[in-house]
Amino acid sequence: MCVLLPSCIVSETSGGPEPTVPVSEVLPEFASVFPFDEFNSMQSATLPAVLGTDENVVVSAPTASGKTAIAEAAIVRTVADGGTALFLAPLRALTNEKEREWERFEALGYSVYVVTGERDLDPRRAEQADVLVMTPEKADSATRKHDSRRYAFVSEVDLCVIDEVHLLDSEKRGSVLEVTISRLCRLCPQLRIIALSATMRNVGDVAAWLDAPEETTFSFGDEYRPVPLEASVATYTHGENPFADKYRRLYRALDLAEPHVRDGGQALVFVASRQDTVQAAETARDELASRDVPVGARGELDWHDETDTLANDTLRQSVIDGVGFHHAGLSRDDKDRVEAWFRAGRLAVLFSTSTLAWGVNLPARCVVLRDTYHHDPLEGEVEMSHLDVLQM
Repeated sequence: MCVLLPSCIVSETSGGPEPTVPVSEVLPEFASVFPFDEFNSMQSATLPAVLGTDENVVVSAPTASGKTAIAEAAIVRTVADGGTALFLAPLRALTNEKEREWERFEALGYSVYVVTGERDLDPRRAEQADVLVMTPEKADSATRKHDSRRYAFVSEVDLCVIDEVHLLDSEKRGSVLEVTISRLCRLCPQLRIIALSATMRNVGDVAAWLDAPEETTFSFGDEYRPVPLEASVATYTHGENPFADKYRRLYRALDLAEPHVRDGGQALVFVASRQDTVQAAETARDELASRDVPVGARGELDWHDETDTLANDTLRQSVIDGVGFHHAGLSRDDKDRVEAWFRAGRLAVLFSTSTLAWGVNLPARCVVLRDTYHHDPLEGEVEMSHLDVLQM
């Protein structure tokens, strides 16, 4: 990962611990839910707490170590007993990702239903769902209206999985998550909580708040990271003009990404605003072409036909050249397509705001933080929190 201040942070990957416990041994009827045959060492260490007790569980483990499988194991146990599981995802982009991934539950006859502000709510489907997927903000709204027929389903939850529980430390969103969990605990006396995080330092404090005993509280170090992370700080030439500085940081970011792209990898670059994603992608297309970096598939007719499905014409012109951008202002379908194309390796470089930082899994070999601030409509440029930087 790479942060560009008058300095910067980069990440690269390979290797990982060997898996230890076969899925078929502990969850034979649900083996098809998991996209692997064996749980790795981190996952295996938590299984006795997740599957063998009714206690709340708190897990802090490195990014990409397999925390989602812990959530899935807890969900499997709950739905197998006839209960309802709620998965709290920090972003709508992640709720969409889980909906796609958890078609595996649907194949076994268990229904998954996403409830977000951008979708029309079907109360009957929500009530009948085995697995609910919501953002903290939507869950907050639902729990406030639990006594209405429309949101009565939220009072029947047996398991709540909190993904990225370190969101509690967020200045703007932390209080929403905290009050939502507190309200759920009051509405659902039988509620069990599984809290997951990659960047939580005060694990003991969170465990105490959630009444998770020591034996079901886990904090795993970097040795459990299956994809080693190399972090560094890169500098750029700082000038007097902030606008020119922005482009100096962009060219420096491309310097860092170029060797990975030439080697067949992909780069994800975080910038401050929606407008910045568009401008950076446009500049990067020309710059990479001038450097003769092979990133696009402009001559492929099938690729042209695929990109014609995009609603945003500027985005379409960009992805044809192998460079994309992603921000909350794009339509849901356009965001989904960009994410899918990046996963498939069709896009070599992707510029994004923080919408992709919280838990959305993308195969970036190099991650660069061009900007360490974000644009607030009321406050202007606001420095990113330590939490946001770590999450990226």
